Amino acid sequence: MGPFDQATFSAAVLLTTPLLLAAIGELFSERAGVLNVGLEGMILMGAFGAYWGQWWTGNLWLGMVAGAAAGVALAAVMALLSITAQADQIVVGVGLNLLALGLTTFSFREVFGDRGEIVLDRMGTVRIPLLSRVPFVGEVLFSQTPATYLTWAIVAMTWFVLYRTTWGLGLRAVGELPAAADTAGINVALRRWQAVMVTGALAGLAGATLSIVRLGLFQENMSAGRGFLALAAVIFGRWKPLGIVGACFVLGGADALQLRLQAEPYVPAEVWLFIGLLGLAGAAWTLTRSRRRASVTTVGALLGLAAIGVTLRAMAPTWSFPPQLWLTLPFVVTLVALSGLAGSQAAPAAIAVQYRRERDV
Repeated sequence: MGPFDQATFSAAVLLTTPLLLAAIGELFSERAGVLNVGLEGMILMGAFGAYWGQWWTGNLWLGMVAGAAAGVALAAVMALLSITAQADQIVVGVGLNLLALGLTTFSFREVFGDRGEIVLDRMGTVRIPLLSRVPFVGEVLFSQTPATYLTWAIVAMTWFVLYRTTWGLGLRAVGELPAAADTAGINVALRRWQAVMVTGALAGLAGATLSIVRLGLFQENMSAGRGFLALAAVIFGRWKPLGIVGACFVLGGADALQLRLQAEPYVPAEVWLFIGLLGLAGAAWTLTRSRRRASVTTVGALLGLAAIGVTLRAMAPTWSFPPQLWLTLPFVVTLVALSGLAGSQAAPAAIAVQYRRERDV
């Protein structure tokens, strides 16, 4: 199996957890019509808040709560500026990312600058009885941290809330037709505030999984673009919880794979075979996904990719690439996935569109 072994898949599940938490949080915002570009900053605030909270209280779970609270604090600023003051959502989000980077860097140096590197106790894994004994799958899915199990529960709760509750129906209405929702008696601004607060809490938890669950320490700018990957996962998943789960597993898998490949002396032959199979699967999906005639150029490119992968698998060249190149793998996968979805997205109709009641104009 080469790099596609049990250890890689277990790492993929672990690395998917913060992405999935942040992406599910972003789903609430975007379904309510708020494009929260400040997700990266909320993750970073959550990472520092959780680290500081655990260090100060000595309790890991209180650290998780502190991380969620830090994310909510930044989300409140986002909601105040973009919903109440009706400033441009993208500009506000970019500004909050810069604010979070500066604030966490300054706070970390002020509090921990003269203490040296402090490594806190990390969250241990919990093996689920019976299920963890299933060959391969048991170790990959059922021997994870409580934070991972909590994330899966949050995904299930998100689906239920959005599609089986009155509150969720109102939230989706606000993101599609805010004027109609207002006419039906829904407070559009309040519902959007609530959605952004949920986003902040889940993004803060995502940051907590980075600092105190995975590493046990805080590093400046440790979110490292995960907020933007989570934003892409929402689009890749077509604004649906289950689709987002699949998108996050793809991105988390790419992250785990690049970590594994950095330790390899040259590109394993299994990687070339995987690329070939990926090209064949993409061509088959392109041919069957639409009743309209598939693009000859797209199918030809995918079949060409498949041919290249199979050829290189047979040749098994001993090529090596610098670690910095492998670090870009999750972002390359994101760009390829989004380019394949160009023109076919089904975004909420009122996303990033400000709403003002007529009598308030």
